[in-house]
Amino acid sequence: MLNPGFAKFLRSVSVFSELSDGRCDELIAHSSVERFDRRTVIQRSGDPHHHLYIVMTGRLEMVAHSPWGAEMTIAVFGPGSTSSWVALFLDSPAERTLVANPDTRLLAIPAMQLRTFLEHQPQLYPKVLALDGKRFRALLDLTQLVLNPVRTQRLATLLLMIAEVSGDISDQPRVLLTHHQLQQLANCSRQVLHRCVRELQQEGLIKQGYGSIQLLDVEALDAYAKQSSAVSNA
Repeated sequence: MLNPGFAKFLRSVSVFSELSDGRCDELIAHSSVERFDRRTVIQRSGDPHHHLYIVMTGRLEMVAHSPWGAEMTIAVFGPGSTSSWVALFLDSPAERTLVANPDTRLLAIPAMQLRTFLEHQPQLYPKVLALDGKRFRALLDLTQLVLNPVRTQRLATLLLMIAEVSGDISDQPRVLLTHHQLQQLANCSRQVLHRCVRELQQEGLIKQGYGSIQLLDVEALDAYAKQSSAVSNA
């Protein structure tokens, strides 16, 4: 059984924020901490959804695979973020793979125990729907990217979408993707991505770091992404 001190960590997740220590301990009693010192697949595409994972330290990636063997990281979850809730209620197997990065610790809650817990705590369902609803809305925004002819604005929309899917609700969220991973998602050349990132930095909207991009002003970045423009750099 995990240390009762984990209750404080569990309440850092919005869904569990108002639970008592007793309720937290009830869920923690069925959970485990999984540690990874190298890149490890923890949920394979095609397998049943078996756990909800909450990132304690490190990073958890959601990876999509094409029929011809290519793979693409479509979301990265940092500390305090969770894997998909809705997936736990699906009868169909996982369609994407979850990969833990090196030096990652995850709180793993078995799907069956979590579903039972939620049945006895129905007041948590609106929070579950709100959390995954934001992710779903963000993914819908991805379909609109192709409609914007201005690549820098498309990148701004993509960064906002990735941040929302990741579950980072801080004032200045970080997109935890390498330049190569972001290039794949943006479907552009390295040179084009570099130019767009530079332009957004010059606008004071983002700050590029090692393996991440920090969104300095989410509202301003959103306004930038939605502004109309007659100029196309596509």
